[in-house]
Amino acid sequence: MSTPNFASVQWAQKITAALQTFEDLSGDDFRKLGQLFGELAHLRAEGTVPTPAQMTVILQNLHTKNLDLLEAVKGGLMVHFSGDGFLYERFLLREDGRIPNHKYESQKEK
Repeated sequence: MSTPNFASVQWAQKITAALQTFEDLSGDDFRKLGQLFGELAHLRAEGTVPTPAQMTVILQNLHTKNLDLLEAVKGGLMVHFSGDGFLYERFLLREDGRIPNHKYESQKEK
């Protein structure tokens, strides 16, 4: 067995401390957060970090829906959800957390 390097030990300790916050979450919550973290990783790779107001709206929707895509676009983030009675729900989420009516579209399940 190899000896872990110091950076690996530090990273593991940091992640362990962060994961303690999630101890009471259900498996479904972990699945939803996994999808969210994957989308956030793509945004960060592009140099975009959602504002606290944007994250609040995303998490409110994530409570009952599935996040399909987060995409940086001119004017904010394009957010795609499905579930909770919707085949899809897409909208532009501005930095202030507002959703312009003309940038919202959805299709309900039949």
